[in-house]
This record gives sequence, structure tokens and C-alpha cells, in this order.
Amino acid sequence: MVKILEIFSEVFENKLGKLPCYNTIENWMKKLGLSVYENDRTPCKGGKYAVVVDESIFVNSEKLLLLLGIPANHTGSPVKHEDVTVVGMQVGSSFCGDDVEKAIDDSAQKAGSAPEYVISDQAHNLTSGIAKSGALHHIDISHAMGTIFKKSYGKQADFLAFTQLLGDVRLQYHLTDKAYLLPPNMRTIARFMNISSWVDWGMHILAAHGILPDDKREAYNFVPENRELIEELAVCVDAVRYVETVCKTRGFSVTIYQECRKYIIKNVICNANNRRAMFGIRMLNYLEGEYALLEDDEQYDNISSDIIESDFGIYKGKKSPNKLYGITPFVLMIPLYPKLVTKDVTDKFNFKDRLVNVKLKDIKTWATKNMSTNWVTERTKTFKNVG
Repeated sequence: MVKILEIFSEVFENKLGKLPCYNTIENWMKKLGLSVYENDRTPCKGGKYAVVVDESIFVNSEKLLLLLGIPANHTGSPVKHEDVTVVGMQVGSSFCGDDVEKAIDDSAQKAGSAPEYVISDQAHNLTSGIAKSGALHHIDISHAMGTIFKKSYGKQADFLAFTQLLGDVRLQYHLTDKAYLLPPNMRTIARFMNISSWVDWGMHILAAHGILPDDKREAYNFVPENRELIEELAVCVDAVRYVETVCKTRGFSVTIYQECRKYIIKNVICNANNRRAMFGIRMLNYLEGEYALLEDDEQYDNISSDIIESDFGIYKGKKSPNKLYGITPFVLMIPLYPKLVTKDVTDKFNFKDRLVNVKLKDIKTWATKNMSTNWVTERTKTFKNVG
């Protein structure tokens, strides 16, 4: 922002006056974020809403427990940032089931009504807290599919051997002329949620193997040697893509459940070996559990928590890379972000009034109540006292 303003100032021959510095703009962001978080806690303009809840990875020694209010009725497209209202944020070293229950109850009280349902992954503390709150619980479809992959293939000898080969090949060839054909990196976290990338790679190598130069073909001979496994996994990946796409873009309903069930029976279970059939049965079991939460044929629910993963990613990309900071008041950018993401939303947002009505001391008071001690501040104080 500072660089952009400097360019405008230069174009207008420095007639814009004194430009704000980085700290000033960050303070504006915190003021606006606090205003939104404290005053805009009613999601969906008083209509029926659902809550997406998750906790971030550790930032220093802390985690962020985040609760987002989204429309309970699927809008016909995946949830967008402008659909979101942050209804709860807590910082702590860990959160047990009781903490999650309290966060859901507190958010419902401040929102003025209870959510129709809650969406989360299958983490034990989240599942326990949602159950204690009495809310209906939709399990995020992407995490559920990752869990099904893990249960079906995670301990299979051929799968383990092949993934070990993928890792070895990346190390062996990454600085050679064979590197342009290397498989994508297999993530340590959420590995089974991202299995599709290297399965796609395997299918491409199978198709291209015969036209590769002799040395490249020899280097990647291990792929056609594992053709049966790769093609089996490709069927499963296609099924997961189909089900996720349908449920995320059209919502989960009785009709969608029936469509997905028919697809899985036809394409995954029919004429399959026992392992692939079990994969399909586990998919059906998940969908049946979600179907049981529907009250009528007209209900279209959201069953994806992608939006909260996106929020965590945006925050991670914008916060300080210095891990000593932990989670700071900069986290107030999360409730503000939905108000800035599109021009239609921004045009209705009164920046001036909100900036005037929130003082810097209000941010400090909020931070004292909700944030832990900043290690960078403690480090500075320590070094200053020594000096």
C-alpha cells in the first residue's frame, strides 16, 4: 500500500501531502477489523446460518480457533469470502472439547441464534465439542475423503512401496536432466487429501512412457511396473473428484446423495477388487451419515470447510514471517477480509465512521484480553534492560 501511494504521489507531483507509513496502514486495518468483529456478529443478515470451525496449525506455540458463519442453505456455488462472517476467534496453546463447545455457544449467543449445523474435520476435540454443543455435525467432505484413502491404502504394502519409490526418485533425480519428469512433492501434512496430484502424474507417465528417450524411460520404469495400483487409485481419485465437485457446487441434498451413490456403485464398487470395493463402501458410509442429517427433500446443506482453509492460508501469507510473534492483533484482518474482497461489498462499508469510532487503545484492550504475551516484545524489553 505504501508503494502504491508513493506512485500516486509522484504522478500528482507530490500534491497528496504526507503519506501514511506501514504502521499507520496496519493500525487502520486493525481498527476496521476490530469494528467488524465486535459489531458485525450476525451472519447472513439474520437468516439461517451454519458455522465452520477449525483450529490453525501452531504459530510459535499458539493456535487460532476460528468460527465462521456461512449461509445454511447452499447458494448454488461454493462458499465465497463475501458470504462469511467471523463469529468467533480464540487464541491458545490447545483447545479441548469443552473449549470448542463454549466457543460455539458463545458465538451463538452473540449472533442472536444457534446455527443450523456445524461443519468441521474429524479432529477429536472438534468432534467432541460439537457433540457437546448439541449441534448437528456435517463432516467436511475433503477431510472425509482423505481419511477414506488413508484407511483403504495407508497400510497396503504395494502403496507404501510405491510412495517410497516416489520419494527416492525425487531425491535421486532432482538435479539431473530427468528432473522435468519428477512427480509432485507428497505433502507431509494432509498427504491423503492431496493424493490426486501424484496419481495424475502416474497416469501421465504411463501414457508417455513409450515415447520417452531410452535413459528417461529406464529411469521411470517403476511406474508401468506399478500400473495396476496407479489405475486402481485413478478410479478412486475420479470418484472423489466427482463427489466433491457435485457436493461443493450444488450443495448436499437427497437428490445429490442419490446421484453420488449411483456413481460410486457403478464406477467404484462394480467389478472391483476387494480393496477398491471397500473404498467405495466407505464413501457410501460417509454419504449415508451426511444424508441422515437432512430433514427434508428441499434441504441443500454446505458440507465443505474449504473457506476456513482459505482464511488460514490468507492470514498465513500476510502475517509476519517471524515465528517469535505468534498470533498477534494482526489476526483482526480475518474478520475484515470479507468486507474488502469485492467492490459490491466494499461500496456498502463505511470506512470513515468505523475508523473514527475505534481507538488504538481499544485494540490494545482487546489484545490484552484475547492475546498472549508477544515474545518479540519480551525479547526487546530484555535486551533493552541489559543495555
